[in-house]
Amino acid sequence: MLTPALSVAQWWVLAIVSGAALALAARTLATTRAQRFAAVLPPLACAVVIGGQTLARGGDGTEALFLFTLVALVLIVLRLVYAKYFNRQMALYRSGRRADEVTKGQLAVFLIVFVATTVLVAVLIG
Repeated sequence: MLTPALSVAQWWVLAIVSGAALALAARTLATTRAQRFAAVLPPLACAVVIGGQTLARGGDGTEALFLFTLVALVLIVLRLVYAKYFNRQMALYRSGRRADEVTKGQLAVFLIVFVATTVLVAVLIG
């Protein structure tokens, strides 16, 4: 409920900032120059699609910007929540060893945290 009176321009600013933060979070998981470059592409592609659809349909794009911001913020929060796990897996990978297999319990916890984070962020920015 933090954003009920945002203008379209403010939604664009929020989407751009969250997209940049998402690209930065994704870059931390990259190990090669090509992967670091590729980490920036999804937020840029989303911006182009949202902008293009807004122009083509004549709407203001607020709903698309809200959904993009929601997804970006959820992924950023999850990257922060699981930073220790991701860092350990990346250290294993960089040392030439295999990353740990994800257990069913870890997957269940991830899905629960994913849903809870999505609901929390949606309520906060909705």
